[in-house]
Amino acid sequence: MTLRERIADWISGGALSRQKTRDYTWAAACASSALQVTKLKIHLECIAACETPGANATVRRMAKIAREALE
Repeated sequence: MTLRERIADWISGGALSRQKTRDYTWAAACASSALQVTKLKIHLECIAACETPGANATVRRMAKIAREALE
């Protein structure tokens, strides 16, 4: 932080510091969320691929639900 920013932060009671921390936290949460969504899609694709011609009804239902979630 520059001297001007530190003075403004001091005058505002730390509002500038809190805002910068909040912005950083939000960006980190968004990046983490995007990674989780990617992992989730990969796992759903694996579940959908479990359906084989000889699969029982439970596996077919599970694969159908996974395909619907990917749409």
